[in-house]
Amino acid sequence: MKIAIMQPTFLPWLGYFYMINSVDKFVFLDSVQFERRSWQSRNKIKLNDREFTISLSTQKTAQTTKISDIKLLSEDKWRKKILNTIYHAYKKSVNFDYYFQILSSAIMQCESLADLNISLITKFMQDLDIKTPIYKSSQLSQSNAKREELLLRICQDLKAASYLSSQGSKSYLQTKHSMDIFANSKIDIEYLNFTHPAYNQKGKNFIPYLGIIDFLFNETNPKESFNKIILEQNSNNMGGGRANLPNPSVIKAQNHIPILLDKFNFINC
Repeated sequence: MKIAIMQPTFLPWLGYFYMINSVDKFVFLDSVQFERRSWQSRNKIKLNDREFTISLSTQKTAQTTKISDIKLLSEDKWRKKILNTIYHAYKKSVNFDYYFQILSSAIMQCESLADLNISLITKFMQDLDIKTPIYKSSQLSQSNAKREELLLRICQDLKAASYLSSQGSKSYLQTKHSMDIFANSKIDIEYLNFTHPAYNQKGKNFIPYLGIIDFLFNETNPKESFNKIILEQNSNNMGGGRANLPNPSVIKAQNHIPILLDKFNFINC
């Protein structure tokens, strides 16, 4: 069994969803320290043919506060500002009405950072036909282990044989200590290999690595386009992913977070 573990980021990039689709179980790492000015609360969109960063406003908390405990500021002003920016960026896109309604519902209603991010990610998973069961690390039994030890404990809890990591974690997963503890537990470490594809995008020049909403707004059929991307990536990686496996989300488990299917009643805030 292969699993991936990632922090619940705000409108993550296309490769994040490819990673979720490439594993048997996916864990939102919401039990670690929140980092201000990180992808946990911000991301990039395309506005006036340039990259533009949109950011969530969070309440001030102690530096050690976990992602799962971070609350959004209750004022509507910053929420309306983000939505106004998204409106002007994507109002002429093919899927504007559908996805702007989804974003408006979530951003205006959610009070918790993790709930907002996870609600949107799971909704977009549904639209892209990603059926990987998902978990929260805050709901798994674990110690106060840090970094590589924490990842290992989660892998052990879910009986993983392989751990798929982002490229950015190589700096600490390729140390002798990390490689030894995973090897001693008979858990292989793999790294995500994702070549960013071009897709339909408004403007003169294609800008990669934007938040997933750029893809969703602009592709006429996001699910079909995403499936093509999976096939292309898997072909390039010699079959390294798992496109269109039977739906395992019917499995009942205490820590499983169900993907809600109602068109706009998906928010779990």
